[in-house]
Amino acid sequence: MPASAENYFVYLPEPAKPPPWDCVAISAGRTRVPAGSRYPAQRHPMDHHFNWADGRILHSYSIIYIVEGAGVFESAASPRKLRIEAGAMILLFPEVWHRYAPDPAIGWVEHWIECRGSAFDRARKTRLINPAKPVLHAGPDPDVLIGFERCHAWARRPTPSRQAALSTMALHLLALAGRAGATRQSPPQRIDEVIQRAQMLIAERCQENLSMQKLAHELHVGYSHFRQAFRERTGTGPKQFHARARLQKAREFLANTSKSVKEIAEILGFHSAFHFSNQFKSREGVSPLLWRERLWKKPRAARGSANGIQRMG
Repeated sequence: MPASAENYFVYLPEPAKPPPWDCVAISAGRTRVPAGSRYPAQRHPMDHHFNWADGRILHSYSIIYIVEGAGVFESAASPRKLRIEAGAMILLFPEVWHRYAPDPAIGWVEHWIECRGSAFDRARKTRLINPAKPVLHAGPDPDVLIGFERCHAWARRPTPSRQAALSTMALHLLALAGRAGATRQSPPQRIDEVIQRAQMLIAERCQENLSMQKLAHELHVGYSHFRQAFRERTGTGPKQFHARARLQKAREFLANTSKSVKEIAEILGFHSAFHFSNQFKSREGVSPLLWRERLWKKPRAARGSANGIQRMG
């Protein structure tokens, strides 16, 4: 059995100086709670204890992932008691009263990480995470599980870098929580897989003059349904997604090669260099050549300064 599969927890002191990634992990752990067990265990620090009657208020954020079992959750920000099933992500927010527990007849397995920092504050302010929606149905997500397994590996490694590594992993899990919150609460449908596949194909073929009708046919879905579903899931239509992917590739060519505007236009399937320049300018606000010139202006100036210093020496 891997070490990360055992019950454990660690609590870490908050650093005197905030880290540059605006997040600091202060605890992490994994617990299997057998049916009929007392919850939570009394081994945790006093400020993390609670009983069901009183609940608890923390001064930090937590992401909890339930991988087995079931239970219930309540908070001052959510309107009712929520049923917790395997695959649920529970979000705890600073200064928000809450309580949760596994079903005594079933128990559960929980992974968690606790954090403070402005990265989580911004996520809350922009409603990437929302106290009114504290339970997200991530399902059996391998990305989330792998993320927590990496957290456990770092948390149990007594090295000076473990808190920094845990903190950046917390940001990774925050992004996955945002993804879970953005998806519908119903089980994935075939069209979800179709749209994911379409995004990959469009990115791979961004240099082609793609027909979205033909792409829908290739993916065995009607075009009207495809277009509507694509917009619902990505926030943009498939043609606009293709245009953005092609311009992103154009930026990469401009930044990392010496190819001319005409060559880039031909490679990426634009009708002409003029058409490419117009599309690029409408998106970036400047012509491709001016965008490249501005991009490389600072690196050239820096190299010139370095050379000047060397000559003076």
